[in-house]
Amino acid sequence: MQKPSSHPSAKAALLYSKSPEKITWRAIILGLLPIPLNVYLVVQTETVWTTQYPTTMSIFFNTVFTLFLFTLLNLFLIRFLPRWQLTQSELLTIYLMVTLACVVSGHDLLQATMCILGHATWFASPENEWQSLFFRYIPDWIAVTDKDSLRGYYEGSSNFFEPEHIRAWVTPILVWTLFFSALAFSMMMLSVILRKQWIEYEKLSYPMILLPFEMTKSTSFYRNRLLWMGFAIGLGLDLLNGLNFLYPYIPSIPIRQDIGHYFTEKPFNAMGSIPVYFNPYAIGIGFLMPLDLAFSCWLFYLFWKAQLVLGAMTGMNHIPGYPHIDMQSLGAYLALCFFALWVTRKHLWKVVGAILGGQWRADDSAEPMGYRWAFLGLLLSSSIILGFCLKAGMSLWAVVGFFLIHFALVLAFTRMRAELGTPTQDFYRAGPSFFLTSVFGSRKIGPQSLTGFAFLYGFTRNYRAQPMPNQLEGFKLAERARINTRQLLWVMWGATVIGLLVGFISFLHAGYRHGSLGIWRGQETFNDLQRWLNFPSETDWTNLGFFGFGISLTLATLAMRLRFIWWRIHPLAYPLAGNWNFGRLWFPVFLAWLIKTLLVRHGGLRAYRRALPLFLGTMLGEFVMGSIWAIIGLLLGQRMYSFKHW
Repeated sequence: MQKPSSHPSAKAALLYSKSPEKITWRAIILGLLPIPLNVYLVVQTETVWTTQYPTTMSIFFNTVFTLFLFTLLNLFLIRFLPRWQLTQSELLTIYLMVTLACVVSGHDLLQATMCILGHATWFASPENEWQSLFFRYIPDWIAVTDKDSLRGYYEGSSNFFEPEHIRAWVTPILVWTLFFSALAFSMMMLSVILRKQWIEYEKLSYPMILLPFEMTKSTSFYRNRLLWMGFAIGLGLDLLNGLNFLYPYIPSIPIRQDIGHYFTEKPFNAMGSIPVYFNPYAIGIGFLMPLDLAFSCWLFYLFWKAQLVLGAMTGMNHIPGYPHIDMQSLGAYLALCFFALWVTRKHLWKVVGAILGGQWRADDSAEPMGYRWAFLGLLLSSSIILGFCLKAGMSLWAVVGFFLIHFALVLAFTRMRAELGTPTQDFYRAGPSFFLTSVFGSRKIGPQSLTGFAFLYGFTRNYRAQPMPNQLEGFKLAERARINTRQLLWVMWGATVIGLLVGFISFLHAGYRHGSLGIWRGQETFNDLQRWLNFPSETDWTNLGFFGFGISLTLATLAMRLRFIWWRIHPLAYPLAGNWNFGRLWFPVFLAWLIKTLLVRHGGLRAYRRALPLFLGTMLGEFVMGSIWAIIGLLLGQRMYSFKHW
């Protein structure tokens, strides 16, 4: 008999051939327990206190803290009750359930939508003429139209759990829960279709999963001295500054400066604010990013500032909206989406073959769901989304155009998270409605569809809380930890639906208690609608010009990157560095790039790997202390120190 091969590839194949570990009911129950507190904390910090903003970053500090508590519990079980210890797959299942519940209840999805549903009814007045302008286009099932029921919601000092309040909200909440569940499910089906190509074939790195994976991999993670050094730095800094926030006589360590005020002479004063932050967690996230992306990010940040200086020198800054970061970034993201689909084209053709039963078909036996069923699931969920919008009175072409752009952006952000681990995916007020009104003009779109755009504004106002990047990261964690993906798919989607329901209730409870939560988000969308209807526009060629420039620069940078191996500038950094959030992160990313470059140049990959626990520790320390301050705030009912300001 032939002996088994000892070759490393054979060992890897043998390891991979092991059947994946099934998800236990214990993991599901333990995953459900922390969801209500985490979702409530997200709503409270992001909309009530407008601080911390967990869901505006790629990795949620509150879910990492939850995982940290479970790993500490597991260390106790391993030591004293080894029969009850949790496996890595169970710990990661808990982490993913809490993460998926938080992302859909996040700042830029459920919360922004909740700020819209009653806004038009409450703030309509004879001066703004909203009632005569667009009220006839608002279905009574999509929004709350009873002003008496909204009184407590906007004035506060009331209780949501009263029969008349519940009756006013129950229909819109159930309808929007169905809509967002279908939207998340459609993204899940796309994740199933793309999983094999982006995880197994291309082997994208998914840097944002490194911390939770290492935390659950083995107990040796917690025995690393560098980890605890970094942990002490992150936790100690936030502890000291948090105490200073409560008691100003306690000294603090300043970590935020703005050097923009030093540039007072023209044309350099056009650069405006230039934040210089020293957040340890942000340096840790930057350390996880590939060197070429980290380098490109701070370089393109300077490029955006150079555009402002150039505008002041040439007079282009008199163009309204210059330099149109929104349109340039939109062009860049759509170009990146096209490129991501282009490199995936062979796999997609095989998926089509599997759906249609052709000769050239992809093997889907190990997928979370067969490709044919995934395609049917995508059709079903898309039909629910389409039916929702058509029932609301929107035209077919407007709905199709809106969601084609929306999913293109989601795919672009998912790809960049998978490949490069970007710290944020900020894309403020540049979504489908703004692009379609720039291309066709508001006159051609029509008042009914424009009113529909206003209610879809909640989850397209910004793209920092979209489920698909987290779904694919979940499948990547499942691949590395050998978790049963067929079960994980339904567990993640179930956690999504539960997160939506808990999120709606949490927001309404907070709204009736505090009043007037996030009204600026409702004001944004209905001011846009009012402008579109009162002043019908035609094609905006200026916007399209900057949009075209964004596409051209991105494609040119991609071509250089593919053609020349020495070209280090990454096109993804171009739109990423232009957003507001990254303005608070560019300097930490620069520091991380500098440290990582020196380590790799003088010590190689070995030095990088040895130093990695230090930076993971700084992230973990700040995430733990930041979560503790947030929980103390919940207990005391007041805003506490915020370790992140974006």
